[in-house]
Amino acid sequence: MSNMSYCRFTNTKADMEDCLSAMRECDELSDFEAQAGKAMFKSILELCQELNFIDHYDADEIDRVFNSMEEKELEDE
Repeated sequence: MSNMSYCRFTNTKADMEDCLSAMRECDELSDFEAQAGKAMFKSILELCQELNFIDHYDADEIDRVFNSMEEKELEDE
């Protein structure tokens, strides 16, 4: 469910802090969550580029970070 326009940033900030914490702690993510994280951060960084907050970002590094957080399936022994 989306946030109401008058509180979208307030409500989303706590969720974003949780996401950042998961990245700092290298929490394991499902493949679906890792893909969503990649897409979210790339969208944010693309906006930062459009608004001239940053010059560029390394999309491959974003992929590397989220790929390292994906749950690894246990192989049969």
